[in-house]
Amino acid sequence: MTKNLLFYLTILSFFLASNTSSDELKPSVKVVRSKPNNCEGKGASFEKLFVSSKIKDEKIEVWFFAQKYDSHWLKKVYRLEKTGIIESNLSSCEFTGNYMAVAFYSGNGDQHDINLAQVPILHNSRGTTPKFRVTKRKKLSKENGGGAYFERGEVFTPKGEAVELILFMEKKEGGWRKKHYEFIGSGDIELETGGPDLTGRYKSHVIIKKNLGS
Repeated sequence: MTKNLLFYLTILSFFLASNTSSDELKPSVKVVRSKPNNCEGKGASFEKLFVSSKIKDEKIEVWFFAQKYDSHWLKKVYRLEKTGIIESNLSSCEFTGNYMAVAFYSGNGDQHDINLAQVPILHNSRGTTPKFRVTKRKKLSKENGGGAYFERGEVFTPKGEAVELILFMEKKEGGWRKKHYEFIGSGDIELETGGPDLTGRYKSHVIIKKNLGS
């Protein structure tokens, strides 16, 4: 290896190291969320928290916050010796489905810069209107005529409101196919619709029906 090449490799490695964001090294949390069976469409069940990290074998602390219909937030703290799965098993008809989960390394005395008073402020920064996005869709095989199938989506409501979702799916020959759904709170919604006549593109409209927290 020539001296010039070695010099440039050294500079490159220094550049990459100095541009690695500390946020990229923080542990992350994925939440498995569903609807309870006995709440008439309301509520939420936070079943599991999947905690992952690029740094192995470090003690991790997870702060989990769940919004309730009385506008309060429940706080739970979990501690792990390393990355893994937390069986949270939190379920209530009083949960709106909104949550916040933050994780940090606790082995070296690290602290997180969030507290319970800040959670509503951060949540409110998402806005006062409901939102929707498709989270899982697939292209249908050419053998079956092609097209698209919409499997699952995610609904966000600021305070756990009941909403009507109108999903518009673009048709190959022009125009849009329309389907209506009803949902309460924030969470995953099963769409289970599609066909060979669809392109896979979509748009949506979410309308608040009433505030169940009032």
